[in-house]
Amino acid sequence: MVYGIFFVLMRWIHIGSAALLVGGMALIVISAGPVRSLIDNADAVLVIRKIEIRFRWAMAAAVLGLIISGVFQWVIFGQAYQELGGLALGVLSVKVLLATMLFALLWAFQVESMVHPTARLWRIMNLSLAVAIVLLAGVLRYMRLGDVVGMP
Repeated sequence: MVYGIFFVLMRWIHIGSAALLVGGMALIVISAGPVRSLIDNADAVLVIRKIEIRFRWAMAAAVLGLIISGVFQWVIFGQAYQELGGLALGVLSVKVLLATMLFALLWAFQVESMVHPTARLWRIMNLSLAVAIVLLAGVLRYMRLGDVVGMP
């Protein structure tokens, strides 16, 4: 019973951390970044700076949650992916590689760089990486549960 509760908790941490990270990046890409290029008022710049700082903390918490829960997921499902063969391990490897690249890119930028008007390409690249990782996670889940959901 305790194992089941811990398993569910780790799944929620993983999904919640991914939602926080991808949602936060979407907020930055869609609104905060473009708004920063339109403002020059000192108060408005201060508001954007507060958003940046809070996003940095949320991002750090999300990355930590993804790493801890991701390692737990590997311990639990690693054997299942190995039994599925090379394709599943390849997709998992690409997902982990992209996630590592995303974490490195996020960590490399300073807080004030995140919504800087010239960082548009960086923001779009990070959001694209995050979306690709989520899509690969869905593919992996389908591969692992294929027999349950009717995969031929």
